[in-house]
Amino acid sequence: MKRIKNWSILLILLGIVFSGCSSKEINKLNSSEYKLLLNNEKFDDYETGFKNYWSIVKTVANNNNIPVLENENPYELKHKEVSFFDTKNLDLRKSGFLIRQKVGYKDDHKKPGFEFGVKYRQSNPKDALSIDLTLAQGYTPKSDTIELESDVVYNAISNGGRDIKYSVSNSIKLERAPEMTLGAFTKIYPSLGTIGLSPSAPLHLVGGVFADEWMVLPGKLDFGDGLFGRVDMTIWIVQTENGEMRIPEFSFDHPFLENREYNEEAMARCTDFIDKLQNFEPNWVAPGALKAAFLFGDAQ
Repeated sequence: MKRIKNWSILLILLGIVFSGCSSKEINKLNSSEYKLLLNNEKFDDYETGFKNYWSIVKTVANNNNIPVLENENPYELKHKEVSFFDTKNLDLRKSGFLIRQKVGYKDDHKKPGFEFGVKYRQSNPKDALSIDLTLAQGYTPKSDTIELESDVVYNAISNGGRDIKYSVSNSIKLERAPEMTLGAFTKIYPSLGTIGLSPSAPLHLVGGVFADEWMVLPGKLDFGDGLFGRVDMTIWIVQTENGEMRIPEFSFDHPFLENREYNEEAMARCTDFIDKLQNFEPNWVAPGALKAAFLFGDAQ
């Protein structure tokens, strides 16, 4: 079986050319996530929706000889509050940046502390790598590495097929939230100072809303050759002026490990799985976009 370099597998299969990069911290694709937006009418009861769709996933996997490794508690719910912050005119978003805040829950009570993440997203990997998201001295990141990730959205609103975005991101856990100004976040993420806005520019809650996130991690898909896709199913419940908005999503991700190659057959099984999944039960599928796009109002 022919083998190809791990960081370029997805790019070759999707017909994308990627040669060279400018970041010293990362110079290869670290992970890929494959996303399929689901029909919100199937998730009035999201716990039942998760169970029903996981059953569909297992059926499609079995039909295509893809082993499923189910977790011991496949429907154990994880609960977070997710929100985004930007200037009034969404200048960060227009420049490719996202500031995201997450607050965890335990037993229906918010956990102390905040997790902030800054992501820089572009349509090609070279542009994504042009920004260094290293934290300022004195701050400790959540992870030891800054990753380059590809997000592959299926049944995309933009083209009806696959829409691919590349991003670098870095997260930090803080006991208290910073002042909501660009300058306060630039002290943590110096790269935000390259946008050309005043440090005193206030940051606002995007859309004036937060997403109530519920997630399950039911298991993994074994695509062969050591390539495993970790599945999660998520729903964002957002209270808007026009009523409640529900955004359910199926996704799986996998890393590209250092000095590890996967064969073409395993990668093809991986990248083709969601195509087979959405064709099996098309009434469960909705036109796709990244979930944040719905809060920013540009999922059209």
